[in-house]
Parts: sequence; C-alpha cells; structure tokens
Amino acid sequence: MAFKISQIIAAIGPAKFEGDPNFTVEAPASLQDAGTQNITLFSNEKYAEQAAGTKAGCLLTAEKLAHLAASFKGNKIIVPHIQEAWAKLLGLWDRELSEQPWGIDPKAVVSRTVRLGKNVSIGAMTVIEDRVVIGDGAVIYPQCFLGRGVIIGADTVIYPQVVIRERCKIGSHVIIHPGVVIGADGYGYYPANGKHVKIPQIGTVEIGDDVEIGANVTIDRATMGATRIGSGTKIDNLVQIAHNVQIGKNCLIVAQSGIAGSSVLGDGVILGGQAGVGDHIEIAAGTIVGGGAGVIGDVKEKDVLWGTPARNHRQVMRLLALYYKLPEINEAVKKLLKTANLKEPAGKH
Repeated sequence: MAFKISQIIAAIGPAKFEGDPNFTVEAPASLQDAGTQNITLFSNEKYAEQAAGTKAGCLLTAEKLAHLAASFKGNKIIVPHIQEAWAKLLGLWDRELSEQPWGIDPKAVVSRTVRLGKNVSIGAMTVIEDRVVIGDGAVIYPQCFLGRGVIIGADTVIYPQVVIRERCKIGSHVIIHPGVVIGADGYGYYPANGKHVKIPQIGTVEIGDDVEIGANVTIDRATMGATRIGSGTKIDNLVQIAHNVQIGKNCLIVAQSGIAGSSVLGDGVILGGQAGVGDHIEIAAGTIVGGGAGVIGDVKEKDVLWGTPARNHRQVMRLLALYYKLPEINEAVKKLLKTANLKEPAGKH
C-alpha cells in the first residue's frame, strides 16, 4: 500500500516539509535498507552518517536533528515529536495490513448463549463457551479458547492460540498476542502427610482498557477475588504474573520478568527484563526496577533499583566501584602487613 507524502503529513500531525508533496511512498524501511520509494527514520544523532547516505526517497527526522540531515537531498519531513510521528506513520501501513474477515468462521464453535456485539470477527477452530460476552469490533483469531462467562471489551484483538479461562474480564482496546494464558490456576498448595495438597483457586483475572500483553505471557487467576492489570499497562513476552497480583495503571513489564503472588505494583512502575518481585511485596508508584534485579522487600517510596537484593542504583554503583578495587586494596593490605611484620589473617586461600 502506497501513500503520498501529503497524506502522511496529514496523518502524523504538524510538520515542516521540503520536497514534493505528491511523491509516493510504498513502505517504511531502515536507513540501511531503504530504497527510492521508501520513507526512513533518523532519530538518533549517532546515525547521522547513515542518514546522509541513505537511498530513501523520504526522510523523517526531528527538529533538533534537522541540521545533521542537511546534506540529505531527498524529500524531508521534520517534526517536533519524532517517536509520536513515526508511530502514527507506521499505523498507516498497520491498518492496511490488518484487514479482518468480519463475521464468524463456520469452523468456529460458538455457544448459543454467547452475546456478540457488532462487527465481531471469530476465526476458525476457536471455541467460545457459554455466557461469554464479546464487545463491538472485537477480533478473535483462530484456535483461541474463551471459557464460560468470559467478558471481552470493544475493539479488543486476541491473536491465535490464546486461552482465557472462565469468568475472566478483558477490557476494551486490549491486544493479546499468541500463546497467552489468562486465568490458569494460581500456584497454591499446603503440606499434609508429606504431600503438597492443592488449594482451589476460585478467583478470576481482570484486565483494564488499552492493555497490551505479549506472546506467551501467563496471568494466573486469584485464589479469591481477582488478579488485576491496570489500564494502559504494557506487558512484554514471556512474563509470569502470579495469583492475586495487583498491577497499577500504565506500568511497563519487560520480557522474562516474574511477579510472585499477592504483590502490588503502583501506577507507572517499570520492571526491566528478567526482574523478579517476591511474594506479598508492595512497590511504590513510579519506581523503576532494573533488568535482572530481585525485589525482596517493600519499596515504600519512588526509587530506581538495581541488583539482588534490589537497592538504590547509586548505592549499587558505589558498592561495585569498591568491589572492583578489592584486588588493589588486597595488595595494599599485604604490603602494610609485611611492613609491620604481621601475618595475614587466617582463612587465606
């Protein structure tokens, strides 16, 4: 699908332009791969050389970088907010590539008690059980399963092989990527007679509006009540969220993070990749937990944390600086002991 530059500018908002507004762009591409009918992005000054030499027919860049793109002789769009403009631009092609066959595929299995909104699309081999409610414009791809009493909001998109178990509630404008499991039993057992006996998990999961859930994420149902994901939160691939976890609004949970049972994350919390949160822990709104960090105690005030156990990143940096000086300190101590004619402490290896 191709767009004229005038159409692109109308879609992305206020912009300065140099060139031919009727020039046709066939697709976005990287600086290195772009050809004469592509538009490309220059958003980082370290790629100034590539921007000057790109073969793209059109360059999108930020006002603060325009001087570095002066040598580019093709069509040029200059915007105040580069990431916002680029996202809107990509959205033009995304809409064209995401055409849906409205209606219910004959190979889908849909209970007679399901309530469907307008313009709902349900793919082949999807199974939808009794009393499910699906809002207007929702798209459910093939091979999904929606259990009894599930509620799906308007304009939500559920990609293939997603499982949403009974009574879970999904908001509007939610995107759920392939392989997600929502509402599996929480990991709850008690010891008895040398065995681990299962505790029934009778709660549910509630997901707010405008949430995106990456591929192969698992969100467990609560023992009682609900595991909750706040509106606007974005969850990367391969994340585990345990039973009764409460995640606030507009949080970012990056890949391979794990959140143990009954923990509470305030609004705007960010967990870096492979971060871990212990059970029954509260993390204050706005806190950033660095990649690979392990949170084992409450975080009562907004902070930036790193390491295991997670602590303030500046403190960790100071400790690491001392750690890397240990060989020098060790040699200095040896010299002092030798000068004082003292023996080194026992336990030397």
